[in-house]
Amino acid sequence: MRTAALTLITTIALGVTAPGAGSADIPPAPLPPVRLKVTGDPAPVETLRLGILTGAKAVAPDVRAGEMALTETAPPLQPLPMAAAIALQAIVQVAASGSQLVTRSVPVEITNANLPWSDAQDLLVSNSPETLPFGKVLLSRSVAAGETVRLLYHHQNGSSDRHMEIAVNLSNPEGAPITLWIAGAAGAEGTDEFGQGHTAARAFLEQYWHRAGFMARIPANTTLPLFLHDLAPQAVASGLVQFALITGARLNVDVFARLDGEMDPPVLSFAPNFDKVHPRGTFDHPRLMRPLTYTVGDPPLAMTVGDDRDALHEAQTGAPLKGNYGVVYAYPIEITNPRTLPAILGLVFQAAGGDAGGTVLVDDQVFDLAWVKSGERRLVTTLHLAPGEHRTVLISTMPESGANYPVRLSLGSEYR
Repeated sequence: MRTAALTLITTIALGVTAPGAGSADIPPAPLPPVRLKVTGDPAPVETLRLGILTGAKAVAPDVRAGEMALTETAPPLQPLPMAAAIALQAIVQVAASGSQLVTRSVPVEITNANLPWSDAQDLLVSNSPETLPFGKVLLSRSVAAGETVRLLYHHQNGSSDRHMEIAVNLSNPEGAPITLWIAGAAGAEGTDEFGQGHTAARAFLEQYWHRAGFMARIPANTTLPLFLHDLAPQAVASGLVQFALITGARLNVDVFARLDGEMDPPVLSFAPNFDKVHPRGTFDHPRLMRPLTYTVGDPPLAMTVGDDRDALHEAQTGAPLKGNYGVVYAYPIEITNPRTLPAILGLVFQAAGGDAGGTVLVDDQVFDLAWVKSGERRLVTTLHLAPGEHRTVLISTMPESGANYPVRLSLGSEYR
């Protein structure tokens, strides 16, 4: 399919703005303006970055599918409060013909508006084959109007001496435009699959918990290149995307790999799947709600994340999603302190299935546990309760690609 200009409305979240490499003697040639409508309370930086990049790709006729990087913005990106607006100048690097990098400036206008949000009905998992010795189609799925879907992908370039591209494309195969809502994040390419999975999960969850993302209008018969990973030998691509088809008949979601030097599409694009260990396919309702109660003085409250007993099952084969990677767990806990003295509770993260990491939300605070050794207990945070206090605390997390699950969370007054 051709890649054409896209009109974007945006809903956004999370990230860090990279510093500029220095001032140039000649100002970069400008691209046409990008206008984004964003949501989120606030709209985090990472979604702003993804929205700007997606909008810049849409207005740049010389961009080869997805080969663009945002190097800096003026002013620097900050979380954008609800109902706020900002105008800024973005600097992007575009891979033009012959792989030459061209620097361009993009005027950007962003408005944070109150747009609807819905959670995913399905989880699409692209993790098999996890290690790829050749290029192939990894996942292809159509999404109908009104559907909201989450995609998790995690793959390694299995070549010892050749680069590999892994791409995530969203396509409109119909004769009329479609409108969709997007929120997503990807790890930086590298050989540390643990780190790539954690980076992607943390960035995605911060957007998810803020209900942030962006909307795009894709013209007829057009492909939107969302993520493109250029993987060195043995490097890993890991990412999460949630999207909803708001208007239009159908959206196609494709994840594919192509080894450097292979024809496009690769000869073995539809070769049978040889990896019988790692998951792939469609899994229903990727959010587990577990209401709990705890009274100060009781034994610690145990929560197991990624337990096989909770495993979702693939819609066609019935195969279990071991570890429940990409599934959001939410624990609303009613806590009571019946005592006449204040109480302190500790939330502990324990790596129960091997080395692990996690991103944990406690009410409106996000805690980052990048690496916890197998069997180790790590204090996440403490909760302070007044005498006689009764309140509800929300704890939420998600199994992360590259880490070993299950993990155990425990909440109680005995936490040291």
